Amino acid sequence: MWIYFTAFAAVILAVLWLLQTVFLQSFYTGMQKHRISNIAEKISDAGDGAEYAIDTLAAQNSILILLTDGEGNILHSADEYSPSYGADTHSHGGGKNPYKAGEAQNWQEQAYRRLPEHYDDFLDKLGSNDSVCYTIDRENGDGTLVYGRRLDDGNILYINTVLGAVGSAVSIIRIQLCAVTLLALLIGLAIAIWISKRFSKPFSELSRQSLKMAGGDFDVKFNRGFCAETDELADSLEYAAGRIAETDKLRRELMANVSHDLRTPLTMIKGYAELIRDLDGSEDSAKDADVIIRESDRLTLLVNDILDYSKLQSGAAAFEFERFDLSALAQSTAEQFAAVCEAEGTEIITEIEPQKYVSADKRRIEQVLYNLISNAAAHAGEDKRVYVSVKDSGEFARAEICDNGNGISPDDLPHIWDRYFTSKERGSNGLGLSIVKEILTAHGARFGVESEEDRGSVFWFELKRD
Repeated sequence: MWIYFTAFAAVILAVLWLLQTVFLQSFYTGMQKHRISNIAEKISDAGDGAEYAIDTLAAQNSILILLTDGEGNILHSADEYSPSYGADTHSHGGGKNPYKAGEAQNWQEQAYRRLPEHYDDFLDKLGSNDSVCYTIDRENGDGTLVYGRRLDDGNILYINTVLGAVGSAVSIIRIQLCAVTLLALLIGLAIAIWISKRFSKPFSELSRQSLKMAGGDFDVKFNRGFCAETDELADSLEYAAGRIAETDKLRRELMANVSHDLRTPLTMIKGYAELIRDLDGSEDSAKDADVIIRESDRLTLLVNDILDYSKLQSGAAAFEFERFDLSALAQSTAEQFAAVCEAEGTEIITEIEPQKYVSADKRRIEQVLYNLISNAAAHAGEDKRVYVSVKDSGEFARAEICDNGNGISPDDLPHIWDRYFTSKERGSNGLGLSIVKEILTAHGARFGVESEEDRGSVFWFELKRD
């Protein structure tokens, strides 16, 4: 809006400059031509009162008017000072004879008005035309506008007026326009900035609150009072936020309740499967029971993840902050995985600097380390190695979990923390990384992932050292 308003002001000023300087002379000449044409029309329509009309119009408009016959003999003439120089009126109007004694008087012995020097050229230009209009330039800068018209009785009407040079006026106008332009630009810029800020502020606020909604914060309030349209939009967004919040709450409650209810039957299924395996000694029954037990464990883990994620998202998860050694926690978590991964040929390599104390929820940070190491082990690559490190990073303790797998494509990298996100390189990541994100966000920790395709990935997080 600021750009448009400024451009509009600049266009208006440019047009003003063109009209007042570049085209002023042309505009002035055109107006004079139109004025002289109207005067000639009035004299032509006057009929028998043409001489009176000539006298009156010549005085009113400060012009020279000659009425001649077809051969150039003056029948009647008048200007703004001396009207009625006729063939039989020597001194009507108090005029003085401009001729010297014995000087020829342009074919007329009793005319007080000389014919102009260019009259022959005027007759040539008029020719057989009904009218003619042209300008004659002069050395002193002034020009002359000449208009001729052939009347119905065959006589010729000649009108001559001086065109004042507008050059000096243009110079004065140009100086004034410089001041006007500078002042107008300053005022225009000030108004443009004020209007643009006034218009943009409510929309910026709407955008900011909408982004909060997009981030999952539905407790938003929109300012009103700017205009009816933004007030209506604010009402719609607040209504939408309320409905989305209700739906999101129901979704989380449903996930939490269903996850909780599923845990009991899963525990019973696993228990009875273990009982069948232990009581029935047959090999087939033992294999079938092992399948039931293994799948029950996998489903139990999934249900636990869903329950944890629902609690974290709903804010129902409780965090107990304490001071603990992040290095020792990372070492113990890695050792737990080492025993599990050894059967699959995956090696857990630790590079942990000792005694990196932080203040956080120890059980939740252990869950973060567990999920990240589990994720790295699932994508360890051909060398089957996972690296776990803890080191200083300024005032923070930085934990890194690395693998040498397929890596993550640049397109998938921004979405790797989304729940159940699936990529062609890594498949579905389930809820593990989403839970990591929720826990670290709740701690105010810094975290991220660095990855290149076919070169592995590095997941990291930083907690302030205590």
